[in-house]
Amino acid sequence: MEEPTTFEQETKPQGLKILCTLTFIYSGVVGFGTLLCMLFAKPMFAWLNQNYSTLESNPQISESQLEQIKAFMEKGSSSFIIACGILLLIIGLSFFGALQMWHNKYKGFIMYAIANVCFLVSNIAGGGYFMAAFDLLFLILYFRHSKSLEK
Repeated sequence: MEEPTTFEQETKPQGLKILCTLTFIYSGVVGFGTLLCMLFAKPMFAWLNQNYSTLESNPQISESQLEQIKAFMEKGSSSFIIACGILLLIIGLSFFGALQMWHNKYKGFIMYAIANVCFLVSNIAGGGYFMAAFDLLFLILYFRHSKSLEK
């Protein structure tokens, strides 16, 4: 006697599953790191202020690195915390978009695309061309799979 099959066959492509899984991992790691930076921003800035003279006398730290540290310290912990919060929101949008695509919804692709275009522009503006290439690659790969998503 045959059992009736009432469930629908899953039509999600294997490539989409892999992309979503990679996005979940990346978003989790970067999101956790960003959250830690947010939580420990004030102690980090306090430590930098206390130890700046030690950093100046360290021969292994170049003059350009000291200028970067000084510029970072001048921005202050409040600006750093706000920047981390914005980054967390964009990472969250990227993660939620991938989660929606995992559930075969096209609106997830739109969410993911918005978040990663922000990352792409930010990486290009900051000179992070390697990460910009990854952002572009993932956008193209997700776009190729977006045709299989339900609108």
